[in-house]
Amino acid sequence: MKPNVAIIISNYNYSAYVLEAIHSALNQTYDGNLQVYMLDDGSSDDSWAKISSITWENEGDAEWGAEEIDTKYYKGVIERRQKNNLYAYRIDNSGASTARNVAIWEAWQWADIFGILDADDMYEPNKVKILVDKLLEHPEIGVAYADYRIHRQMDHHNYTKYEIKHPYSRELLLQKCIVHSGSLIKKEYLQQVILPLNSEIFDSRLHGPGSQSFIGCTEDYDLWLRLSKVCMMTHVPEPLSIVRETGQNQSLKMTTETFQRNAQILQTR
Repeated sequence: MKPNVAIIISNYNYSAYVLEAIHSALNQTYDGNLQVYMLDDGSSDDSWAKISSITWENEGDAEWGAEEIDTKYYKGVIERRQKNNLYAYRIDNSGASTARNVAIWEAWQWADIFGILDADDMYEPNKVKILVDKLLEHPEIGVAYADYRIHRQMDHHNYTKYEIKHPYSRELLLQKCIVHSGSLIKKEYLQQVILPLNSEIFDSRLHGPGSQSFIGCTEDYDLWLRLSKVCMMTHVPEPLSIVRETGQNQSLKMTTETFQRNAQILQTR
């Protein structure tokens, strides 16, 4: 039996790109069970309308609903829509960390492996298949990551370049983030690094609500640091994602003050 794979996509105001991200996850060549968990983080653009359009083609085709939830990792309204293997959610704007956490917990009981995908990026069609095979090579491997292509679409200069990641070394990871944010992770190891105070997987202190100008870009690195204590990681030297640089990337908006505050949290790991 192939492991169940849940692809987690969090979106905040990436209306121009979000459908391409969703379809790149749905159209994987992986021959096991795969589901996509799309979480819209209270976007103020028309992202949710676009997402809704592919979860409802005819009346009665999809399951819809909304409720107030009160959990350690999110308190507020969550709207749910589902069609086939696409699960779509909308919450109040809470930041990328909380958005990912909500989607992960929605998929938790079903999934064996989680893949992370930003809403302005895309997976190559064979990414899940290749990385799952890599994860299954040894039980102590908990994270698989790969290289990627960067499409730069800003300042009137459009070009593509390759980002070649370093082979895994914990010593090097302690110096800089060598693991790509769009990695695949075994649930059994995520279980071991859940933050006990609030049941978070991604630390919400590190990437808060974009509507409040609380932008971060270290929540991924923090997770890799915690996972490096409980499992091995492995690198596939092949470009398996497409990453966009548009000038609107949230990671480009982080202030020096926020970075310094985040760095203090990372030092506690």
